[in-house]
Amino acid sequence: MLSPQEVYPLVQLWVHALELAPSSAALTALTHLLVALLTAQSLRPSALMRALLSPHAVPARQRYKRVARFWERPWLTPAWLTPRLVRAALALVEPDGWGPTAGLTHVVLDSVRCGSWEVFTLGVVWHGRVVPVSWAVLAYPWPHGQVTPTVCRLLRQVAATWPPGRRAHLIADRAFPSHKLFTTLRKLDWAWTVRLRAPLPVTADGVAQTVRDLLRQARPHGWTVWHGAYGRGAKAVPATLVVGRGLVVLPPHQRTAGSQRPRAQRQAERQRVKRYRYASVSETDAWMALCTTLPTWQAAVRGYRRRWATEGSYRDAQSGWDGQHGWDLEPVLTQARSAGQAERLVGLWALGALLQTWIGSQVAHGPHAVRAVAAQWTTTGRLSVWAQGQLALREPLLAAWVAHILHAGAARVAASPPVIPAPVLVDTPPPSRRQRAA
Repeated sequence: MLSPQEVYPLVQLWVHALELAPSSAALTALTHLLVALLTAQSLRPSALMRALLSPHAVPARQRYKRVARFWERPWLTPAWLTPRLVRAALALVEPDGWGPTAGLTHVVLDSVRCGSWEVFTLGVVWHGRVVPVSWAVLAYPWPHGQVTPTVCRLLRQVAATWPPGRRAHLIADRAFPSHKLFTTLRKLDWAWTVRLRAPLPVTADGVAQTVRDLLRQARPHGWTVWHGAYGRGAKAVPATLVVGRGLVVLPPHQRTAGSQRPRAQRQAERQRVKRYRYASVSETDAWMALCTTLPTWQAAVRGYRRRWATEGSYRDAQSGWDGQHGWDLEPVLTQARSAGQAERLVGLWALGALLQTWIGSQVAHGPHAVRAVAAQWTTTGRLSVWAQGQLALREPLLAAWVAHILHAGAARVAASPPVIPAPVLVDTPPPSRRQRAA
């Protein structure tokens, strides 16, 4: 296990490569904070302040003040980190190499609620997890009319630093589809696969209808494809509509009686609640309606499955795979006093997740000695790359290998071309009636 003093110069290489701080003092402070996170494996101020490096003994009150000062600095805001995280993620994550999605880099749009804050994230899919590259924080309940403009602003912010030759594919759940979202994606020249809600308007084979109407026409088993558009009339956005339920195929480790019993209990409870409160939802909830620009329905279905990577990343950031090894994002954000402080906490999570996921992604590709040590961590081998990175950092037998991997990753990021932000596309609102009259 690497000591914090040994981790510090390795993390400093990443901070240099990403150009995270404009001055040496800020660079040193940010490196100390990242080392504290990787050492403590928690975002709680109490854990960070105990893990902060110091040449001599410092009172606890002074350590808390030292941590609190980070939430006032701009180096952890999405405006500052987004270009640097996009550069790092694209340097480390390879696009799909084969199939209908060859050459695409998958970006997941999702949100998670932590206390009184809703965090919207855009992240690059990487080995079953998501590396956040941009985010925004809104108060919960959602302010009326704020969600869609916030999401579109996030997309433009990421696209402004996205390399022109790298094709992007957005994946989003049914909470996000709107005409403004799809129009923004077309302007950015991004592909997309977005799940639709039953009441939304669509055009299928030239006929204007709703998604609920398509469900009545779709095959009960399998997938049905329509060439159409989202919306109706002149404002319709051309796309392919894929509707179906597919077959439920469980992985081998979820086919046992012990796994099926709680799944049946949850399904029975879900149906009971739906019959009581949402009578119309139970008819359509089992169906999946996708609006996509991918060429085939197989590519759309497989691409949308990558959305679940963000659920695992949220679980890692909050409670971990067993409720004990997460980074405590939810209780920490619950105590955040402002949206700015919440944004900086998420920024620290994004930086730490980048480094830890990079370490975990290299475990499976390491030499035989590394894979032999990793085989001792679990009897099933079902550990995410984030969890493997966490265990590798704590493994005394892998200290030299972890140091080598961190050094190699920093060199890879430093060798990537610097990101030059492009002009941000801004939607100009139409003039008001008074302005038109003038």
